[in-house]
Amino acid sequence: MFEILDETEGDLVAIRVGRGTRQGYDELYSLLVQKTNEYGAVHVLEVVPDWTCSTFLSHLYGIIPDLRYGSQFTISRYAAVGDSVWAKLLFDWWKIIRPIWPVAPDQMRYFETEEQSTALQWLQTVNMD
Repeated sequence: MFEILDETEGDLVAIRVGRGTRQGYDELYSLLVQKTNEYGAVHVLEVVPDWTCSTFLSHLYGIIPDLRYGSQFTISRYAAVGDSVWAKLLFDWWKIIRPIWPVAPDQMRYFETEEQSTALQWLQTVNMD
């Protein structure tokens, strides 16, 4: 489901995300819990290339892990980097339900694929709104 990217360091978790699976969500959320325990909060870079409708729908597997683990980790900033309407749709839905959902980043932004370095810079810069 996800691949940890080289940019992962300290409080930054950088991943490339494909199809969603329960096991993948469990593994990712365990990492986020570990990093939150270590740093207090984490920043997440989520690269979501080549998503289709099927990929989008596979992330419904995340509902149970969201409810199970969501209160155990804190995402300060979240940046999604994608290239499809399906990746943007999942981001937009998450942003809408964020006030009531257990996995709720303090700040969220969506970036196009060619803006990945800008997304990374936004995550690594203190107080950049």
